[in-house]
Amino acid sequence: MLAEREISPHVRRYELEPALAALAHADARGVPLAGRAAEIAALRRVGARNASLGRIFEGHLNGAQLVARCGSPEQRTVAERDIAAGRLFGVWNTQDDAHAVRLEPAGGVLRLRGAKTWASGAGTVARPLVTAAWPDGGVQMIVLRMEALGARIDPSGWRPLGMHDSDSFRVDLDGVTVERSDLIGGPGDYERQPWFFAGALRFAAVQTGIVERIVAETAAYLRARGRDADPFQTARVAQMTIAARTAVLWLEAGAAAWQAYDAEPLPPNAAAVLDTVDMARSVVERCALDVIELAVRSVGARGLVEPEPFAALVRDLQMYLRQPAPDAALARVGRAALERGGATA
Repeated sequence: MLAEREISPHVRRYELEPALAALAHADARGVPLAGRAAEIAALRRVGARNASLGRIFEGHLNGAQLVARCGSPEQRTVAERDIAAGRLFGVWNTQDDAHAVRLEPAGGVLRLRGAKTWASGAGTVARPLVTAAWPDGGVQMIVLRMEALGARIDPSGWRPLGMHDSDSFRVDLDGVTVERSDLIGGPGDYERQPWFFAGALRFAAVQTGIVERIVAETAAYLRARGRDADPFQTARVAQMTIAARTAVLWLEAGAAAWQAYDAEPLPPNAAAVLDTVDMARSVVERCALDVIELAVRSVGARGLVEPEPFAALVRDLQMYLRQPAPDAALARVGRAALERGGATA
């Protein structure tokens, strides 16, 4: 096990605030469904507070939602108790092909082989959901109890541009044994649509919170230095404000699409959710990149020197925007538009 002093002390101080903990188990099944307006608003607030905390909290909601949606009644009850006790969930899916995690059944025992990379919250998350392949290739979710595993956590490769305090380390699971009761859902449930792709709305919400923080910090910086009357600065702040508001409106559109999906009779229109969230994710990225450029121009070199917050905020946002497969999301939007003959809905 990694010694506690080797894990980021900044992240180790994080605890779920009471309001956010209540959100995480707000309904009868333990957690809200993905994309609800309250969840998106909470993720924006956490992102504005701290990007790394937002990443960990987004993973917590994702993991808890997967148990709520795919787990048995007994597993949901256990998850609710864990959340009430302040134990963080997470989702660890990323891995190197050469060390992909797999399940090996042998003599009535299930043993894991391989390792996860970029496991956000390693050393802090108590109940990660990891994905592992059965011998036939089917992908299975497994909930782990980190305090009982003795898993090896390796922080040596985590030297990122930003999001440093998300502690996205390598976790070696080779030889770890799991019980049948630790298996969540069945093969293929992790990538079931629309939840898999449309879950991107969660991290887009955290990114939007960081964008909103940058806009607020820039305005405060200019006012404090008497530069708020400069017409160029005023124009840049206006552009930043519009960009941030655009991102929020698209998040709200994504939340509304989820709400409509929840309310529809079977079979629900999953395509509408996926299309809206893919567009929202793409818009948030563009707005964030625009705000970064405008903020850097506004505060100048002096504003990019610590202890001013801009250098850290920009690094974190640039790193976080590199969530997987943005081009694939944009391509799905284009294909859907072509199938509609260019119509917007």
